[in-house]
Order: sequence, then structure tokens, then C-alpha cells
Amino acid sequence: MSVPGRTLVGRNTRKERRPSRPPGTLISTDTLTREAPRARQTRAVPRGRIAGLDGLRAIAVVLVVAYHLAPSWLPGGYVGVDVFFVLSGFLITTILLRERAERGRISLRRFWVHRARRLLPALAVVVAVGVAVVSAAAGVVLLGGGAVEGSLWGDLLVGAGAEVAAAATFTSNWATLLLGRSYAAASSPHLFENLWSLAVEEQFYLLWPLAVILIGAAGLAMRRAAWVAAMLAAASALAMAVLLPAGDPTRVYLGTDTHAFGLMIGAGLAFWWARDDAREAAAAQPARAVTLGAVGLVSLGAIAVLLPWDSAWAYRGGLVLASLAAAAVVHLVVAVPALGERLDTPLLRWVGDRSYGIYLWHWPVLVVAVTALDGGRVREASGPAVVITVVATVAAAAASYRWLEMPVRRMGLRRAARVLVGRLRRGDDARSGWRRRRAVAVVGAAGGVLALAGAGIALAPDRTGLEARLEEGARLAATLAAPPPTPSTPATIPAPGTPASSVLGLGGTPLPAQVPPPGALPERRPAPPVGSDVTVIGDSVALGAAPALAEALPGIAVDAEVGRQFWTGVDRVEQLARQGRLRDYVVVALGTNGAVPEEDMDRLIAAVEGRPVVLVTPYGDRSWMAASQRAVREAARAHPNAVVADWQRAVERRPDVLGSDGIHPDDDGSAVFARTVKRALAAAAAA
Repeated sequence: MSVPGRTLVGRNTRKERRPSRPPGTLISTDTLTREAPRARQTRAVPRGRIAGLDGLRAIAVVLVVAYHLAPSWLPGGYVGVDVFFVLSGFLITTILLRERAERGRISLRRFWVHRARRLLPALAVVVAVGVAVVSAAAGVVLLGGGAVEGSLWGDLLVGAGAEVAAAATFTSNWATLLLGRSYAAASSPHLFENLWSLAVEEQFYLLWPLAVILIGAAGLAMRRAAWVAAMLAAASALAMAVLLPAGDPTRVYLGTDTHAFGLMIGAGLAFWWARDDAREAAAAQPARAVTLGAVGLVSLGAIAVLLPWDSAWAYRGGLVLASLAAAAVVHLVVAVPALGERLDTPLLRWVGDRSYGIYLWHWPVLVVAVTALDGGRVREASGPAVVITVVATVAAAAASYRWLEMPVRRMGLRRAARVLVGRLRRGDDARSGWRRRRAVAVVGAAGGVLALAGAGIALAPDRTGLEARLEEGARLAATLAAPPPTPSTPATIPAPGTPASSVLGLGGTPLPAQVPPPGALPERRPAPPVGSDVTVIGDSVALGAAPALAEALPGIAVDAEVGRQFWTGVDRVEQLARQGRLRDYVVVALGTNGAVPEEDMDRLIAAVEGRPVVLVTPYGDRSWMAASQRAVREAARAHPNAVVADWQRAVERRPDVLGSDGIHPDDDGSAVFARTVKRALAAAAAA
């Protein structure tokens, strides 16, 4: 028997049959000390299958898939990934503690081999098949006389080699960050964007066993080990909150350092259950476990419905709360196995068993489906694309689980390969001949897939269509930087009695003196401004539309940057005003990358010093967008020199003017953007 902090070790080394244990039996290891493994009491570390965890896996993967298929219906479904993190932290730590308790040591080789068997075969097939399918579609475009570069299929191949290399080295999250890509505002959907979370988990599998061994070498009691994990979780959560940038949260969402708290919360829970008195403590207060688990389930549901991915609250406590809620549910099913059995309904258990394959397949299948049917707009998937994604994902995951994952898990990679080779060498009787033909078909299909994937990587374009437009816009914007204009004052309405000869027009040109005839003056509409009268301050939307703006308004000055926030745009307006380089009309096309604060709008109105200012309404599927659009319209109503260029309404009337990311205009959309701005400038002149 054992007591907290100490385990009594039997000295009988005679081999004997170990009694079988029912699922959920616990093994004690309150301190990780080197001990003879077989004389321990079986009371603390969860052993065997834990009822309820398959059901929780199913809930997690359904949340993630539903979020990707219909983000507007379930804006917080991405927290399913954090549920997976908690489950991984709990189960991996439990496996390590179990091995330490049973064998007296942790074998890193055995652990890593088991993880490789579990993860790598399905991952390799998804990556190879995904690239091969897109390569085949790009080949069809090429055979039809089209160009691969700039096409939707060509865009999906951009960076495919780097994505495959990152998947193979378990660094997809860091590769995305090092390449400067945004997780939510990419120039086009990336075929393996979902592999970032798998990379985080694989890095955890690589490093965490070493940490558990160190904890064991230090002789820490399980209670203290749980506190170590809790402190690591707190440090990761604090880093996420502190390092959160303005606007795009990609860095803190994908970073292993800033998103490891779920894994550590799960690990801490595993350490807690490894205490000798854990089972007694839970049995003494089952109502507490039930209450915490119920609150956890309700909290997960509320977060999934209410918390958008790009909300600052998600990174300043929301994801931590989701992880704690998931840990409460895990604690419930371990403490009250009967409730875990209730959660493991046949359907949920079936989905939970195949959750890994479902997670791997659903995203590339969705990207291919929307590229074929919806112009690549992943966040606006049509009904047929959703149906195709669900059916193909379930079928692929089921096939992978039955014919790839389970055989490799049972036999290992080498033995499974030997079995396949053996089938190829068997005789010609009816049964073995059929197996041989099937094996030959599998090998042939695998060879074709690898050949297509290799060709796609070799022929992949260097840049997407949007990246090409942005580069062209940047070059053009650099040439449109005009020298400082001659001193001028903004166009004003002369006060009564002012001599006409003293009134300056746009650009500082004196207006000719005119003597009004007797009676009422006829209305005369001012001429709209020309390009040399206009300065545009914008983000990547305006940058991509720069060629169309230059064509519609020759001589226009476009000052735009990718990722520009509203407040940095206002800083630029103030700088140009101080340098005397701000023209008589100012167009501000910002708000795509972040909110439009009221104080910064006030700064903008002050910086233009009475010049007519055209405010372009931003458009995109972002949590701040509705508030930014309201801020633009309210500013136009509150200030007589402000006019709205309603890009939002233009897109809502013609959604096809946007590219595959649903934010930036394509070539036709750039022309619509330029016409919208030009009409607003004419309205500003008339006002």
C-alpha cells in the first residue's frame, strides 16, 4: 500500500501474472521515484480507457469543423482546438506517469515511436493527397490554355513546398509566423492551415516527456508537480495577453509559447489525479465534480457561441477560460465514470475515435470544395460546398482509420509494410490473387499521388494573384508620390462681401472676379477634383486598387501599406500635413485591420484642417467591422467636410468583386472601388 509522498515497495521479484484491470483503474505514483513497478497499489494514475473522453473529442472536433464551415453561426467554435490541447496534456502526462509507475522509468524511444505511429501515416497521406488534387486541378487549367499563376488553383500551390516541409518537421505554426502570414487575413486560403495546432501538440510531445523525467529526478510530489504545470500555464496565458498586438492576433494564437496553457492545464490535472489521495478526495465530494463539470460544459457552449476569434477578450482570458472549462469536464468524467459512460454515446464515440482524421481532412477538403464551387471564399462556403466537405471528410477519415491508422498502430510501420509486400508476392489462387491486385492498386495509386504532388511543388507559382496586385500597387504608389504642392488653402465658401478676386480655388489658384447679376444667382455645380488634388491614405485594400485609382484619377497620390491600422494612418496624415504635402482632398480607406477609435477619428478630422475628406467604409468578416463602419458613417454625419465612399454597400450589392479571401477586391472589384471613391470626391466638391 502507499501513502502520500511515499510508496512501499515489495521485494518479491518472482514473475507472476498481473491481474487484469477494468477501464479507468488508477495507478499510484505520488512521487516520481525509481521503484520496483509491480508491487504498487492501483489507486491514482488513470489506466486503460477513460469513459467520456471519446465523447469530449467528438464535441471538440465538431466545434472546429462547424466553425470552419459556418463561422457566422458559431464564431467561437475554434475553442475546440483548446479542448484538444487540454485532452492531450492530460492523456500524454497520464501515459508517462503510468509508464513510470509500471516500469520504473520512462522510455523516450517507446513514447516517441508510439506517437509517430499514431500521427505520421495519416498526416503524410493528407498532405500528399491534398497537394496532388490541387496539382491535378492546376494541370487542367494549364491544359485548357490558362495560366496557373494568378489562378485560384495556382494560388493554392504557392508555398506548397514550404508547407510540406513544415508539416514534416512539425513547425507549421512557426513557419506561418516567420513567413509573416496572417492566420485570418491571408491573401488566399492555405491548403494546410489547420496543421498549426498539430505542430503545437507535436512540439509538446517532443519536449514534455523530458520535463516529466526532470520532475521525477527532482523527486517532486504530485501536488507540487501540479503546481509546476499550473505556473507554466499561467506564464503562457500571461504571455498571450501581454504580447497581443493591435489588430491581428496571429502571433499569440499560433505561438507555442503563448498557446501552451491548455496543454499545461491538462498536464496539471493529470498530476493532480496521480496523488495517492486523489480518488478518495473525489469520491468524498462527487457533487463538486458534477457542478464543476456542468459549469464547464455550459461555459464551453457559451464561448463557442459568443467569442469571435479576433476579439481581444479571447486572448485576455477567453481561451484560458475555455481550457479550464474543458479541464472541469475531464475531471468530471474521471471522478464519476458513470457520467463518462453517458457521454460516450455510440455516435460520439465513433466520431471521437476518428477525430484525428476528421480534423486533418476537413480543412483541405473545404478549401478544394470552395475553390471549385465558390471562387475560393472559405468563409462564405455555399451549401453544396458544405455538404461535399462533410461527406468527403467523414469518408476519408473512416477509410484512414480502418485501413491505415489502426493497422499501423497494431503492427507498426515496418510490419505493415512487410504485410503489404507479402501480399504482392502471394500466389495466383482466387483469394490471394484478389489481395494482390488490391495491393498493386494501392501501390500504384500511391505512386501517382506522389508524382502529382511532386510536380505541383516543383511548378508552384512564386506568388498569389493578390500578392501580384499588391506588389504592382506598391510600385505604382511609389511613383505617385508627388512633390510638395505650392502653398494653398482648402477650398472655402467666401464670406458675404468678400471680393471675388481674393478667393482661392483648389490648388491655390485665384478665382476670377465675377459680378452677380441682379436677382437670384443660378446654381452652379463645382467641377469634381482631378487626381492631382487628391491624397489617398489606405491599407492593403487601397494598395491593391492603386492601378484602378490612377486610371480613374490620373495624378492621384496613393499612400497605402499592408496591415496599416487606423491610428497609424492618422499619424501619416498628420505627418503629411506638417510637411505641406497633404493635397486639397483627402481620401481615408482604413479599418480593415482593426477598429476605428473615436479619438483617432477626431484626430483625423483635426489633421485635415478643414479640407474635404472622403471616408471609405471598410468591408470584411471581422468582429470589429460593424463598429468601424458605424464610426465612419457617424463621422460623416457629424462633420460637414466629411463624405462617405460606401465601399461596404458596393460589395454587398456585388459580392463577386472580392477575391478569394473575401476582403481584397479583384481586378473588377478594384475598378468598382475606384468608381466609388471618384463619386464620393465629386460629392465632396459639391458639398
